[in-house]
Amino acid sequence: MDILSTAKERLAAFGYKVTDNDNSALEYNIRRAEAYLIAQTNQKQVPDGLEYVWVDMAVGMFLADKKATGALGDTYTFDAPVKSVSEGDTSVTFAISDAGSAEDQFNAVISKMINPSAEVIAAYRKLVW
Repeated sequence: MDILSTAKERLAAFGYKVTDNDNSALEYNIRRAEAYLIAQTNQKQVPDGLEYVWVDMAVGMFLADKKATGALGDTYTFDAPVKSVSEGDTSVTFAISDAGSAEDQFNAVISKMINPSAEVIAAYRKLVW
């Protein structure tokens, strides 16, 4: 599996268009996620079964870095939608998710991508004596 191209496809699924300027940051986060998984599994390379976890971690780290630096641009907007509209004696209230704001939901997805289930990683862990 080509991790870089899979990561770009994963970013496209999130609505993010990767530019040539993003390649070095994306490659850095791929290496960073790889180092983490190698350390957690005590293996010399990332096991085949963790490749999708590797991609998700790299993409999550990349998006978190972009958000932290304000570089997400117009791709994502975290403005709260209008909850209710009133005019005269007429009022309309829209159902809003109890899952939090759009930014809270984005942060939760990114956190889940960066911090995969310990059980998944443990399944590939080698013991070191």
